[in-house]
Amino acid sequence: MKKLIIATAVLALLCSCQKSIIDKEGLYQNGIVAFQSNSTGELAAFLEEDGPITFTLASSTKLDKDVTVNFEPVRDQAVLEAFNKAQGTGYWLLPEENYTLDKHSAVIKAGNAVSEPVSMQVSIDGFKNGVIYCLPLKITGTSSSMTAIPGQEYAYVVIRGYVYASAANLPGGSYFEMPSTVSDPALSLEVCTMEIRVKANSWAGSNPFISSLIGVEENFLLRFGDISCDPNQLQLAGQGVSITSKAHFDTGKWYHVAVVADGIKQTCDLYINGELDSSTPMGGKGINLGKVYNSKFAIGMSEKGRYLNGQVSEARVWGRLLTPTELMNNQCSIVDPVKEAQENKLLGYWKLDAENRGKDLTGHGYDGYAHGSVTYTEANIRCPE
Repeated sequence: MKKLIIATAVLALLCSCQKSIIDKEGLYQNGIVAFQSNSTGELAAFLEEDGPITFTLASSTKLDKDVTVNFEPVRDQAVLEAFNKAQGTGYWLLPEENYTLDKHSAVIKAGNAVSEPVSMQVSIDGFKNGVIYCLPLKITGTSSSMTAIPGQEYAYVVIRGYVYASAANLPGGSYFEMPSTVSDPALSLEVCTMEIRVKANSWAGSNPFISSLIGVEENFLLRFGDISCDPNQLQLAGQGVSITSKAHFDTGKWYHVAVVADGIKQTCDLYINGELDSSTPMGGKGINLGKVYNSKFAIGMSEKGRYLNGQVSEARVWGRLLTPTELMNNQCSIVDPVKEAQENKLLGYWKLDAENRGKDLTGHGYDGYAHGSVTYTEANIRCPE
């Protein structure tokens, strides 16, 4: 039996439901129906093999008679592109041969406000590693006078696949350094997002208890630990900004970590596995990844030491603010570095695998050079674990 690389199924309304049409029980008012979702528009379905994704529809109130709600898959690339543009995503249309719907309607029975479940069978044949697939659905009518929320007739089944990635192994004293970043004016930024996947083997055991992750010390550096926090807390340290995660990290476990810094609005946010962890004001300073503080921009090292003992994968720096949706998706997605560099301000992208090693795949030339005993684990690291 084929193993499924589907990780999550999402039902996301095209427009966020306005509070004015939600009653105290969380259902829709004014005799209307919609695809049912939670407050974030998501349904999680973690499957290990080809199997079903289920969803339901909801009415504004409990009904006094059965009502059938009809819907259809929408295989229109323009509809998906409009959704992608609105959400800042890059979903691919789910191929027609990869799904079957057991029916194109659902009945909300008398005395209920939620329909019977609808099942969509999904096959993984031909799925591409790291691609997120999407199938728009549209409410086409009901057996009564009830209608869909105007402008929200659509829902989007989003299927995130497991990514099998490689990683660089950095035993203490090994790291990547990017010499071409030095004094590059393109790296003096008003806004920035920096993200990386990491698994620590151990934490720094001596003062200042720092395990460096990515960036430049005293300018813009993601690291674990400091004398001001525990060795297993994530910290962003830089000119005019310092923020420490509420979360504590475990060794032997993969995490996606990111910092989103807005030098215009003077805000800085830490994200862990796509979820906001903590926020702080920036303190009036900009971001300059081309500066040097004893050491250049690096992964796994800062200030000529403070090494990370662990593994790293999929490191990226953007000259824009990634959205929470993008950060959630980026945990386990593979981006097109050239396209993203040309269209979406991807400044640096390091896969950190045996084929590319420390090469910057954007074409901007911020190649990283390995120091110490860097080795590579081939594509058997599953995300999410």
